[in-house]
Amino acid sequence: MPSLAHVLRKAAPMIWKPRSLRFVAMALLAAACSSDPVDVNPQTTSQVVLDGKMVWESPTVFVLVVDDANTAEAAKLRERVAQSVRASLLAHIESRWGTCGSADPAEWHTGEIRFVVARPSAPDDAVLLTPEDVPALAWITQTSKAEEVDAVVEGVTEALAKRIAVTGEVYRPLRAAKNVMDLVTGARAPTGASETAFVASLSEVLVVRLLVASTRDDEDAEAVSTYELGKVDPSIYVVPTVVGPFTLESSTCQVFEPGGSRLATWGKLSDALTYAESCDDQDGWDGILHPGWADCGSLCHDKPLVVSADGVAECKVMIDQVDLELCDPARGMHDPGGQPTFVDRHGKKLRRCEVDPLEGADLEGCRHSLECSGCASGFCVTEVPELVSQSYCEPSQQPWPLRFIGGAREAPDGWINITCVAGEGE
Repeated sequence: MPSLAHVLRKAAPMIWKPRSLRFVAMALLAAACSSDPVDVNPQTTSQVVLDGKMVWESPTVFVLVVDDANTAEAAKLRERVAQSVRASLLAHIESRWGTCGSADPAEWHTGEIRFVVARPSAPDDAVLLTPEDVPALAWITQTSKAEEVDAVVEGVTEALAKRIAVTGEVYRPLRAAKNVMDLVTGARAPTGASETAFVASLSEVLVVRLLVASTRDDEDAEAVSTYELGKVDPSIYVVPTVVGPFTLESSTCQVFEPGGSRLATWGKLSDALTYAESCDDQDGWDGILHPGWADCGSLCHDKPLVVSADGVAECKVMIDQVDLELCDPARGMHDPGGQPTFVDRHGKKLRRCEVDPLEGADLEGCRHSLECSGCASGFCVTEVPELVSQSYCEPSQQPWPLRFIGGAREAPDGWINITCVAGEGE
């Protein structure tokens, strides 16, 4: 069974560095009462309330500043970077379908990743390529299937090769990196229609993966400190990485003493991870942009969920979402009691939406069909073996096989509140 609301075992925000996924941690806590009671038999059952913050994957921007020299070495580096992008996207898919997401094919598996290519030898007005210029540089998905990755990698490969440096141009990857990072983080205003549209597409909460990859040193005459990454708003998390002509120290590609070159100096100023461009270890290259792993688990409790003979549990599920405009019926949500309801979560106003319990054919599909083809969004207690078997509970705990179809719990940065009737524990 996929983890309910993507439960993490810690109740504080977690960032993995050097990894790129940012998850907001969540703990579901048992409580003794609720504002939305369900029927309870005091002799055999009790009401259990679980409340916690939703885990979610932050929208991500990859900024790629890759050597644009017309050499075999630079061409090989561009190819390796594209394959590192492929490995990263496949790892994102694995996370979304794994213990920090949902293995349920009937649930949404959303993601929002964009790429920006900054060309280090180009004039300032030709440095950037965004998804507005190459649409395949944006991967916005509800399905997160492996076959979606090829088009994105082809877009990255195309963008990296669109403009190769010509004789006489100064090679300035640090300037290019600073240029695009200032745009993404809001330190400079966009210029032109492409940059304006790109900035407008970005989320307020963002992970930025900056990769500077080069076969040679930066040639700019300005001091390296000129291009140091400045402080950014806490809602934007920046992970810088430098791949350069550094002395290879180990088979893992990572370098801890990169020397005194301009690239190495900038890497130290930016607290960047450093890798050797000459490394031939494929696992090392696959790990350069890897999003990392999170410690997630299933929904378990010390009391069993009470389920009727026809497979219905006495449960109410509330989602407190950032979107204040609508409880979207297309995602299986409605206003509790038919009235807009707003709650305060740690000083932030959220809209409370009730998730629809599935009925009729949708309920039967949710209970018994893995694909649940044509099912409406909502929730049920499932008996699908492939999902129930994924509940990894302690021996003293009971799994609660609640299943969410479609976008029924799609609420980034939101909270979930579950009130159910539970039986006596063993």
